[in-house]
Amino acid sequence: MRKAGAVFLVVIFIGVFIIGCAPKTDEEIYYQSQKLLNKIDSYHCTVRIKVFGNRDPQEYRMIQWFRNPDQYKLEIIEPESLKGNITLSDGKRAWIYHPGIEETWMMEDFRNSEKQNMFLGYFIKNCLESEDAILSREKLNNEEYLLIETSIPGNHAYFNKEKLWFHIEDLKPYKLQVIDIKEQVRIQVWYEDFEYNPKLDENFFHISGNGRSE
Repeated sequence: MRKAGAVFLVVIFIGVFIIGCAPKTDEEIYYQSQKLLNKIDSYHCTVRIKVFGNRDPQEYRMIQWFRNPDQYKLEIIEPESLKGNITLSDGKRAWIYHPGIEETWMMEDFRNSEKQNMFLGYFIKNCLESEDAILSREKLNNEEYLLIETSIPGNHAYFNKEKLWFHIEDLKPYKLQVIDIKEQVRIQVWYEDFEYNPKLDENFFHISGNGRSE
């Protein structure tokens, strides 16, 4: 396990050129992931989400969009009762549209909501700003992944830290976990059809009169 830091990244940068065609080391993979995270302007993906609370876990299927630094869009596909529900956010506030009742309302403090923790963009921000990010490798279902763990600011009992698993070959995210102070998983996200830096219209994250982006 290695802690991220400026000196560490310089060592990685030099090592990439020395190692050449040898198998990728943890340092090389982490350097490539950091480089990639710094270049992310936007992303689009489908996600499966499981939220663990005091009652039975709740499961959702959603489409996510993100644009740097803090614009988010979330559209629910499943369950059927919430299909078409849309959340748009500028990072501070959020507008939530319910098609069933054709109403939109605003959430003033989106930064402290559990929905924000479902976004890879939020993890990226925490990871790049954190001095305690930890790197390791982990094998799941006979496939090896890069695992990055970082703390969540705010000292929230339920949202204490995050873990993100990347596919080593293409550095696309596989799974994200939000963990509480008791080391219990509170939110688990699986990523599908992930696309880095899709082209999004300038007004894509602006809300219109019917609650949808323009």
